[in-house]
Amino acid sequence: MSPVTPSNSVKTVTIFGKAKGCVQCNAMDRAIAKTDVLVTKVDGTTEENKAFCASLGHMQAPVVVVYQDGVVIDHWSGFNPIETAKLAADPLVERKAPVEVRELIAA
Repeated sequence: MSPVTPSNSVKTVTIFGKAKGCVQCNAMDRAIAKTDVLVTKVDGTTEENKAFCASLGHMQAPVVVVYQDGVVIDHWSGFNPIETAKLAADPLVERKAPVEVRELIAA
């Protein structure tokens, strides 16, 4: 059997959160906003999404899930500044386009 080599493909980040009244979700939103990490925010209160988060072992919002090649490679719940900093420093995590580029594309 050959050794498994790590993938160099892009990592995507999805945050399952609540719309209002969640202190942890608000803290995560503020922390992510200070980075250039591109995240997909999803309603974590739907039955399907709650079941998915529970299947990962999480009952607290927000739940952050990191995918690579369509596979869950990392996940945690609650606001976690250490994990958020790791995302920001990871060169494989998908990034937002710089403002100048977004403006040129829109023009």
